[in-house]
Amino acid sequence: MRTSGWIFTLGFFFFVPVAIIYGFVTDFQEWVGFPAILLVGGMTLMIGLYLWTWEKKHPQLPMDDVDGEIEDEYYEYGFYTPWSWWPIVLAAGGAICFLAVAVGWWIFPFGGVIVLVGLIGLVYEHDRGVHAH
Repeated sequence: MRTSGWIFTLGFFFFVPVAIIYGFVTDFQEWVGFPAILLVGGMTLMIGLYLWTWEKKHPQLPMDDVDGEIEDEYYEYGFYTPWSWWPIVLAAGGAICFLAVAVGWWIFPFGGVIVLVGLIGLVYEHDRGVHAH
């Protein structure tokens, strides 16, 4: 966490001067880039300070150990069904919704219904009683 805190905190000291230089180069006439780069600097500072405070509460994490092994950070990530078809249904619905942005908004409700069906199917996949996998 200490390294991540340093990286994000130093990002503030990079992005703020870059934003000021960008503002002078564009004569502060471009109203999107200058505030956007300043906001990126502010966000990196917020993340860096958060990581610094987290590191003070939790001084040694497995990823901070130089001599650490992969097994030191091994833990259960969750249960995932390898045979599930519902992610494909979700991806198809998302693709149709994305297509609606380019082609026409009248397609969006069809994709939304497919996404909703896929999401309900994925969430309740193992709650089918006798028919559970």
